[in-house]
Amino acid sequence: MSSTEPSPFPPSAPRPPVLSGDPDALQAAIQARRAHLSGTLDELAQRVKPANLAADAKEEAVDRARRAVTDEQGNLLYERVAAVAGAVVAVVVALVVARHRSR
Repeated sequence: MSSTEPSPFPPSAPRPPVLSGDPDALQAAIQARRAHLSGTLDELAQRVKPANLAADAKEEAVDRARRAVTDEQGNLLYERVAAVAGAVVAVVVALVVARHRSR
C-alpha cells in the first residue's frame, strides 16, 4: 500500500505493525486485522439485532411524540394535546356509528 492510498482502518483503530518479511511481524499483522474484523462484526451484529432496532424505534417514537406536545422548556402544549384528543374521539365515534349502522 502506498502512502497515497486511504487506510482501511478508522482513525481510532489500532494500527497493525508494518508488514515485512518477518514471519512474527506477519503473524502479528494477521492477528491485529483479525481482532479488528471481529470487533467490527460484533458491532454490526449489535446494530442489526431486532431487539435493538425495536428499542431504537420505540425511543425515537416516544421522543417525537414528546417533542410534538411540549415546547423547548418542556411545558405541555395543551392546544396540541386537545387537538389529538379531539381527533381520537372523532375517530372512535365514527367507528362506533359505522359499526352500529352495519348491523
